[in-house]
Amino acid sequence: MNFIQRAGLLYVFALFFAGLGVIVGKYEVFPYSILKDIQNFLAGDPTEDTDFFDKIKNDLGIHPERFLHSVSPAPDREFVELKLDGLKSRRELPRLFLASGQPAGYRVIFGAFDFEEHLWGGILLDHRGDVVHRWQLTTEDLPTNETPDNLKNLYGVAILPDGSVIFSMQEKSGGIVKVDVCSRPVWALEGQYHHTVSLTDENAFWTFGGSQEALDHKLHLVDVESGSILKTIDMKDVRFRNPDIHIFDLQVERGVADAVHGNDIEALSADMASAFPGFEHGDLLLSYRTINLVFVLDPESLKVKWWRVGAWDRQHDPDWNPDGTISVFSNNERGVGKYSNIVSIDPGSFAFKTLLDGSKYDFRSTFNGAQQITDHGSILVSSGLQGRLFEVDRNGDVIFDFINSYSWQQQQALRVAETRYLESDFFSFQGFPKCEN
Repeated sequence: MNFIQRAGLLYVFALFFAGLGVIVGKYEVFPYSILKDIQNFLAGDPTEDTDFFDKIKNDLGIHPERFLHSVSPAPDREFVELKLDGLKSRRELPRLFLASGQPAGYRVIFGAFDFEEHLWGGILLDHRGDVVHRWQLTTEDLPTNETPDNLKNLYGVAILPDGSVIFSMQEKSGGIVKVDVCSRPVWALEGQYHHTVSLTDENAFWTFGGSQEALDHKLHLVDVESGSILKTIDMKDVRFRNPDIHIFDLQVERGVADAVHGNDIEALSADMASAFPGFEHGDLLLSYRTINLVFVLDPESLKVKWWRVGAWDRQHDPDWNPDGTISVFSNNERGVGKYSNIVSIDPGSFAFKTLLDGSKYDFRSTFNGAQQITDHGSILVSSGLQGRLFEVDRNGDVIFDFINSYSWQQQQALRVAETRYLESDFFSFQGFPKCEN
């Protein structure tokens, strides 16, 4: 066989394998899933900073490398070790700074705690900074589960007055699970759900369903007691119902991967509706991260009532507030400077301001994150990619700083998912039960 014949044969083989690759990718036939798993492993999640060997150590259960982050504790703050039972010996105790004179109430923290039994969980701190309860959270027991928890991200969690917790593991086989106060399963909604478990006044919650990379998300309203889906909104229908509002056009035309990346749905509560003229009880506040978009949707008519683009960057967790403003966690991934911010906007006037300047608090989380303006006016921040939570009072002083320390000396911390301040009368019972686990 001469050179020309060999070259021609190689060309035919190249065409064949190129065509085979197109078919495998388009129709997702064998060995698509294997190749996709290899690709996902090599790429890792955008929220992690790991090399090949770190991934191996994580996936073999040696160290939770995919959920370790760098953090620099404030040198002028006196941190103490938080007594927390049931942790694996490979990690250190979390560290806590708590200013004196805290009002009665609780802070509930969810994240990667690396308990002996499960990676993910939650702890409840009282106003003195003592752990009064803990939960261990897993979706590994679901019949359809295909992925260990050390490859999932706990993202979307809510706590109820009876001490039960509803949470989502962001993975195809993760599903949504409700556990009781002792972490025992109550129900499971199997399937692919992501980013949020957002409670409503009507004993239900909103979440996203399907792929987080889809242009047209599905919004599901789910019953808290049974886990059954009560209502579904297809965002494709929303686009068609709003032909004169062109906030999705560019994404449709370009066919962008991870086109919108919805990450929060907040229903307007009855007690705050009067603070928002033009909106009604039950209207939905949504965040689309990829396009820096926050908008308000009527879940009945599917009309988009309000929108704003670019007052925040790669944002998370927009919240309605009693003063008639909307506060937003601006990750500032692509913005000038290296810090994240908490910002607010008046939806009527579009007046915009920065509530918390991250440069003053060494606050930076380009992915994930949550914020809460508490009833006493403080701002509570979940900086997931620092493994840190902190709270700033009305004067701008830090009154609470929690670091989920894995190694204090190496300044490594495990990821935190979310924290909430709860009033002292939040729970519907007196005293937490002593759980067997």
